[in-house]
Amino acid sequence: MSNKRLSNEVGNIDTGLLPDFCDVRVIFMLVLVVELLAMVLAMAIPSTTEVFWDYLAFISMMMQWIALLNAAVLCMSRRHLNRLSGPVTMVISFMIMMTVTLIFALALIELNLWMKLDRQTSPLGEHFLLRILMMAAAIYAVVLRYFYIQQQWKLNLKAQSKAEIQALKARIRPHFLFNSMNTIASLISFMPDKAEKAIEDLADLFRASLKEQNIHTLKDEIEITRSYLDIEKLRLGDRLQIDWDVDNSLFNEEIPALSLQPLAENAIYHGIEPIPDGGKIRISAQRDGEHLKLEVSNPASEATGSKRTSGNQMAQDNIKQRLRLAYGNDARFYINATKLDYTVTLEIPVTLL
Repeated sequence: MSNKRLSNEVGNIDTGLLPDFCDVRVIFMLVLVVELLAMVLAMAIPSTTEVFWDYLAFISMMMQWIALLNAAVLCMSRRHLNRLSGPVTMVISFMIMMTVTLIFALALIELNLWMKLDRQTSPLGEHFLLRILMMAAAIYAVVLRYFYIQQQWKLNLKAQSKAEIQALKARIRPHFLFNSMNTIASLISFMPDKAEKAIEDLADLFRASLKEQNIHTLKDEIEITRSYLDIEKLRLGDRLQIDWDVDNSLFNEEIPALSLQPLAENAIYHGIEPIPDGGKIRISAQRDGEHLKLEVSNPASEATGSKRTSGNQMAQDNIKQRLRLAYGNDARFYINATKLDYTVTLEIPVTLL
């Protein structure tokens, strides 16, 4: 997976009508579905047991060749077709597949004539060309309709994800902003240096929330999270302890923006604030095999557990969805909640070798 592919996880959602027929997994599913369809068609033809296997072998061979030839042509033309509107792509794809089917059927007829098979020994039968084209047209219409519905679902998912990302970026809890400004005001008179630093940290948070960039480096995310925690440290004092365990060699790894900061915010809001004596937040970024493993952990108690259960889970749900859209099944998001602590873990594929 290249860095260019991860430049924008929302923009990179494949919303084209046609799937990637160059993908081995797509080819495998295509072969499997075609074979199942061939078995259904073979069973629909009245025949004896011996003739059934002949029909099945011929229908399977013919349909698999047609399917693989269509997949090869669509694989080569997919990039150009997906730039067109959905209806235009459907019409052109339908014409391409019908043309491939017609050429293959004509080739079979010519082969039949070359072998000089009569109607009784030929597997083609009467009106072969008409039957194969009518059957192909019906199948292609259903398949393209499925692709169209899937494309609409992807477009809706992309729009929803983009809206949720913008909502997450715009969400700065009023109490956090109010407390930060009060803290800064109280520091101006006797600790101007810390007040100035807090203002700079707050500006960094606002700047990050206004950026349109949805992917940045781990270093950027760590800096944003540090800025947020530095402000909260001024407010909470000794109640907030922070333990960083970050592998600096991973700083250039690209991750979805606002992956750690919202989790750190939740850790304070649901974990530190409800506990009178506060506690320690542990933030880790380490390499685990082919994945970048990010963890945010905070202490838990009966009070924090009930509050977290009823609390707002928008940040966690948003991060899970963005990971799924950006990396598919290659990324993982899971939570380990015990009586002592609450840990959120993100595992993102490593892009730099």
